[in-house]
Amino acid sequence: MCFAAYAYFIRYKKVKSLGFYLFLGILFRLLFLLSVPTLSDDYFRFIWDGQLSLNGLNPFDALPTEVLAEFPNKQALLNGMNSPNYFTVYPPVAQFIYFVCAWLSPNSIYGSVIVLRVLIFLCELGTLLLLPKLLSSLKLDPNKALLYALNPLVIVELTGNLHFEGFMIFFLLLAVFLLVQQKNSLSALAWGLAAAVKLLPLLLLPIFIRKLKVGQALLFYLLVGFVFLALWLPFYSSTMIEHLQQSVNLYHATFEFNASIYYLIRWLGFELVGYNVIGIVGAWLSKIAIVLMVLLFIRRSNNVWPNFFNSLLLGMAVYYFLALIIHPWYLCTLVFLSVFTQYRFAIVWSGMVILSYFSYSNADFQENYWLIAAEYCLVFFILVKDLKRNSLNLTTAT
Repeated sequence: MCFAAYAYFIRYKKVKSLGFYLFLGILFRLLFLLSVPTLSDDYFRFIWDGQLSLNGLNPFDALPTEVLAEFPNKQALLNGMNSPNYFTVYPPVAQFIYFVCAWLSPNSIYGSVIVLRVLIFLCELGTLLLLPKLLSSLKLDPNKALLYALNPLVIVELTGNLHFEGFMIFFLLLAVFLLVQQKNSLSALAWGLAAAVKLLPLLLLPIFIRKLKVGQALLFYLLVGFVFLALWLPFYSSTMIEHLQQSVNLYHATFEFNASIYYLIRWLGFELVGYNVIGIVGAWLSKIAIVLMVLLFIRRSNNVWPNFFNSLLLGMAVYYFLALIIHPWYLCTLVFLSVFTQYRFAIVWSGMVILSYFSYSNADFQENYWLIAAEYCLVFFILVKDLKRNSLNLTTAT
């Protein structure tokens, strides 16, 4: 119902007061202020990592089941966690935020949830205030900010379910805004912060090969790398890289959820060889996705802003179409990038992806593949229409 109302609004409603509707977007987020997430239990791991840091322990050093130190609510956090047998994969800025939550609310899980929500809300507030300014700077309609501000998936998954895409999106937005203002060094700082919240912005860096001059691009990369690596130093240990690599490898060879192309390949694997080919296919799909992203990003036409955003959106879409796991909150970044383009497949996807939560309605978390097929058939249909309408040349310029 919420998405239907949202779709009707963005399709037919003529906006007379942007400020009023941005206020509604803020108000909708505040409705979650005192609630506890019901569609995600990731926050248990966030609070766990923060408690480790607060107690002088490195969250990258040991599995939760191996931690001997005692701290408040330890057993409750372990019981609620979905990954007690995996090393943490959350980058340093996220870890710092977890620490702040543990410091401000050391004895209460609920208190830590509220602190997390307030911090994510503040980032979302910053995004909603800055987004129309960036659109105006790019000579785009500032009312398009409402595509993000009022999107039900964004509201529920970020402020509601406490996913850190809210921080990453804010820093990416700030980086682009500073780049438009020709403040390249500050932009690189913001981009490095975004990558230190979620690693995904690192995959987007090749696009600056075309957007900036050679010397500017090299300096941008050096500054992003410096910021990113410097933020890891407080957590560095002899085992940190090994543990991170183990968790990343598990991600690409073990877990699967709401995938599209991979599920077709998996089905074909069962038909041909009789077993799940995830261990072979997972790593290859991620490599193919990265190559395709780079080919999109190094096109000459990306030196102008419209193509810059088109390529970012399509590059990330390629990455997700080839991914083994697509949780609903992943799509919030696509919704954000859609604001700067004429593409609407990500907006449709943000409504259809809620079908993936069907698996949470049964005890064994069994996915309904008919629902997944319906989700992706519509998304690919809209994508094809988008491509035809925008007449985008997807071949790499030479």
